[in-house]
Amino acid sequence: MEYQSLSDTHIVCAPVPIDKRHIKTVFDAQTREFPISWYGTLDTLESMPNALETVCLEMHLKDIASKHRFRMQLHAARRSFPNLKTIVAPKAGRVHYHDLLVEEGISVILTQSFSTISSPRRPTPMGWPCRNVQWGLWEVSRDTPKQKGQIQKFLSSIARKGERPGTLRIWDAASPKGTYDHKKFSRAIRRIHKLVSKKSETVISLDKIPECISSNSSREVPTSILKAA
Repeated sequence: MEYQSLSDTHIVCAPVPIDKRHIKTVFDAQTREFPISWYGTLDTLESMPNALETVCLEMHLKDIASKHRFRMQLHAARRSFPNLKTIVAPKAGRVHYHDLLVEEGISVILTQSFSTISSPRRPTPMGWPCRNVQWGLWEVSRDTPKQKGQIQKFLSSIARKGERPGTLRIWDAASPKGTYDHKKFSRAIRRIHKLVSKKSETVISLDKIPECISSNSSREVPTSILKAA
């Protein structure tokens, strides 16, 4: 049975800016009407002059090389950020030790991409780039295929018009090198402002994914019923 969600959901995430010229952007963005999920390594997050509303811990390959090292990194981050619920996986590697993450209060992993071969432990809304890898732990993909050429762009726009409501889109303002991209961030902010002002759109932070899915599940309407009506 397929389900129809009520509105589109958006998540804006971005690396914490290193350039001092862009640091103010971080705090200005927090005063907007929707949340921004900022991510960075522990030393980067701790070096920020003011507290961030929603932080996500970015992991290096060496940080996840062993379960012990992984646990120590999470403990260190928890001391500075007691409400930490999200980590960002290295682009070149996968995060294992899911049981450890659940034990340490992590509920969301932002990853470059994931295999869809394995069956999700818990159903997700159709088309959402996420999966339930373990009870209490969700994996969210930020890998969005890029369209090339005018024909592909045209076909993509036609496809978007045919999309049903209830999709999830991840807006990641990272450059190809993984650093903060101010132009990309600004474009995403402008685009979402326009969407929010025109439609019934929802913008959430990464750590709210589990709560959002549970909430949508309780409001879902079977498409078979909609079609019959």
